[in-house]
Parts: sequence; C-alpha cells; structure tokens
Amino acid sequence: MKKLSGKTALVTGAGRGIGLATAVLFAKNGANLVLISRTADELDETSNLCLAQKVDVFSATIDLADRKAMDKLFNNLPEDFTKIDILINNAALFDSGLMHRYEYTAFEKMLRVNLMAPYYLAKKIIPVMIESGGGAIVNLSSFSGCFGVEKFPGFGAYNISKYGLWGLTEILALEYRRNNIRVNQISPSGVDTRMFHQAVPPGVKPELTPSEVARHILYLVSDDSAPLTGANIMLTGYTRDDGSDD
Repeated sequence: MKKLSGKTALVTGAGRGIGLATAVLFAKNGANLVLISRTADELDETSNLCLAQKVDVFSATIDLADRKAMDKLFNNLPEDFTKIDILINNAALFDSGLMHRYEYTAFEKMLRVNLMAPYYLAKKIIPVMIESGGGAIVNLSSFSGCFGVEKFPGFGAYNISKYGLWGLTEILALEYRRNNIRVNQISPSGVDTRMFHQAVPPGVKPELTPSEVARHILYLVSDDSAPLTGANIMLTGYTRDDGSDD
C-alpha cells in the first residue's frame, strides 16, 4: 500500500532540488499535491512528473515574500485541494554579506521567505488539520540553523532565519500535539542543489542528494514516524568518491 494514499500535501519550493524530489516521491506514494514555486517553467516540469504518477496536482507560481499572494492561493484552491494533510516548508532564500553591510530590505525579505512564510502557511493550514483530525508539517532547515555547528562569516542573515525556523518548529509541535498534528524539522548538511553551489566555493562537494533528503521527509509525514513530533533531524551525509547519486 502507498504510504500517502488519500492525503493531500502542499510543498513549497517545488520547482527544483529538495522540493522537486519530495513532490515526485510523494506522488509515487499516492499523495495529491499543491505545488508552489517562483519559477513557472520549473513548476510545470514538476507538475508533469507528478501527474505521470496518476495523482491530482494543483500548482501556483507564488513569491512567498508576498503574504497577499498566499492569501490569493488559499482563496482560489479548488474544493478537492482544500483539505491539506501535509505541509512541507521547503522554499528558502540564500544570500551572503557581513551583518553591518547587509541591507535592511534584504534581511527583511530573507525573514519573510525563510521564516514568516512557513509561519503563515502553518497558520492557514493548521485549522484545516484540526478539523480533519490531524496532519504533519516538516520544516526544511539547515546545519546553519543548529546551535553548536560551526558557522561561516557572511552567512548571518540566512543562519538567523534558520534559527527562527527551529523555534517555530518547537512551538508548533508543542501547541498542536494534542490535535494530532506532528511538526518536525530536517537540518541537512550540504545538499546537491543550486543554492548549495551558489553558497560554497567552487570544488566543494555536497554530502547529500535531494532524493536522500526527500526520503527522510516522507518518513516524517508517514505513519512510520508516529508519534514523533518536535524533532530536529540533522542529516550529516557523507562524501562520495564514485560520483553516484544514491
């Protein structure tokens, strides 16, 4: 039996990387999907890959920094997609710069996408989950948002946004566990995504693939991980020497 049959999942940042891998894996496991991305052509590709698995898909090109755009999404969701059982807060911005040089507006946008959007989507979806008897939320963070992990100078704004996301995960898990809503977080090390290669010097190899992270996301939203909630799963990964993808 497919792990997510009869479920509807909303995935942000679904156009590429972890979001793409997660959406396709969810579709293979029977989930209907609401897919969000900023880039229309990438989103179309993800949608087609998911539709090939014979599930229903609704996609929307949205900038998550725009709260009104998120309101419009929920106002226009077809009836078949309004009961959302799973929320995957994957979309994120990355930028670099020492804090005293970092522009206020850039910092504000970083927080809007990396922290405020996950909060706002949870705010919208949790009442639906309560009404239907439960649900699962997974926030995608980073080693950069974990205490005790060595940080890189110039990544401050990104790090701060991910610290906040971990706080959001803990609070949501605490406040809604009695409603059968499980909220967990994954904090991977380097993942083979466009963002990773933009952030690190040339030649630095990622330790994880998007598909590896997606498998852990599936675990956290499926019954396999119940009753786990409030956890921060740190994925260290490993360095490959053979160039393989799995």
